[in-house]
Amino acid sequence: MGHACPLCRGRLVWFATVADGPARDGRTLDFLDCPTCRLVVRDPAVWLWPGAEVSHYRLHENHADDPGYRRFLAPAFAHLADVLNPGVRALDYGCGPDSALIAMARERGVEMNGWDPLFHPDSSALDAGPFDVVTCTETVEHLHRPAAVFERFERLLRPGGRLILQTGFVPERTDFDAWHYRRDPTHVILFRAETFRWLADARGWRVVALEAPVAVFAMPPTP
Repeated sequence: MGHACPLCRGRLVWFATVADGPARDGRTLDFLDCPTCRLVVRDPAVWLWPGAEVSHYRLHENHADDPGYRRFLAPAFAHLADVLNPGVRALDYGCGPDSALIAMARERGVEMNGWDPLFHPDSSALDAGPFDVVTCTETVEHLHRPAAVFERFERLLRPGGRLILQTGFVPERTDFDAWHYRRDPTHVILFRAETFRWLADARGWRVVALEAPVAVFAMPPTP
């Protein structure tokens, strides 16, 4: 039996078989493609179990005051800065252990809430909504159940609120094998621009910006 797409439940088809580690080892890894929403999916048979995922995340050394990390997040922050007005309610979803976006917003006089299922799981941060803006940077590629999370974003945001995503966009097939982003074993789903357009159409969101590595959406206004 074939695998179903975790985003739209369409039937996945083969996309690419790539080297998994040094070529001399001879190991390969399959990636699958969804013809409906255009999501690319790492072979679900090799997704890490939760404990191994956490161990891998702890290898990342991303600190809020690291200039390089801040530059990396600059595309998302540029869109966040547009809405950092006094009194704005903002949430960094999947904020990790030390959120640079929260620190950068604080430097502009705005306090953001932060939530992360591993590092900051206190649900009180989510209860502070509905939010005017939700950021989710370098997170959606890790989601095992993306459809449920996108539904959650709708509940967290007020009508007309902004959702700011940052993630790697799948390159052309000829560049996929060498693409560094697909090498991370916790990057289980990979997005194309077409995937984000499908998502907006399916959920009734308005695309505000769509240029790698950022996708920004506005929630529907109040009927």
